[in-house]
Amino acid sequence: MTTIKPVNNELNDLVKTVLYRTIVNQISEKYSVMDGFINNLTSDINEISNVVGQLNRDRARGYDIGTSLDTLGFQKDTMTLDKNFFVKQKDTYLKKIYKDLYKYTEGIIDKCIEIENNPMDLSDSEIKTNKFSGAREYDEDESVTYVMSDVFALLSVTERNLFELSSDIATFSERISAAENNEKRGFSVGNLILNLKEQQSSLTFAFKSYCARLEQFLKENYKFSTRCVKRIEMISSEIVTDEELAQLEKDAEAAEKAKNQDTADANTDGDSNTDNTPPSS
Repeated sequence: MTTIKPVNNELNDLVKTVLYRTIVNQISEKYSVMDGFINNLTSDINEISNVVGQLNRDRARGYDIGTSLDTLGFQKDTMTLDKNFFVKQKDTYLKKIYKDLYKYTEGIIDKCIEIENNPMDLSDSEIKTNKFSGAREYDEDESVTYVMSDVFALLSVTERNLFELSSDIATFSERISAAENNEKRGFSVGNLILNLKEQQSSLTFAFKSYCARLEQFLKENYKFSTRCVKRIEMISSEIVTDEELAQLEKDAEAAEKAKNQDTADANTDGDSNTDNTPPSS
């Protein structure tokens, strides 16, 4: 791979590696929470099957179970649809974020290829493959899925290529200075200086745009992952465990006691404010 040694310059400071990784970590945490809720839904669906099994046994023994099998069957079907939807949504979303980040990184690599030395005379496709080293190639096949570890690996590749592009842009200053010096010495350099400055300016603008877009892209994906978790959390709370039910009853009992105490305190205050002084004769 054609690599230029990193050069310290102001553009490097625009690559906010800590921020990028913090946001991706937050996205990963949201999807871990989502996995937990998906597992809860799966457990709830299994619990419904257990209840249905018990009701079938009760019916066989002569108990009137009414329409409970129908309602439970409907509940199980809807919860299964919800679970399958969220599983599919997560897979689709991770594939989308990987695709977008991959295309974004590809654009950065194309900019690098435009101006980097190629002493081994490799084709653009070979150079691109080398620069993507460490990340999975994006595949449009619907059966191919991606996980957060793939996103982390691709982000590392993105950052590396941003630093390479920053180093490439830094080489323009030396070339412009050399061209200006040659012009002063009498060499007819034509529009070389102007072209180099325009190219440097164009690449600098593109670099700053890449950094701003990457930050915005990750923040928007974090917002979306947060909304996904809120939706599945609401659905997965339909059925509670015995422990959760006991806690709910305990909380309700405590709230009722607090309410009764407030009422008693209010009555006591009312009694203490009553004027029992006998009327004067």
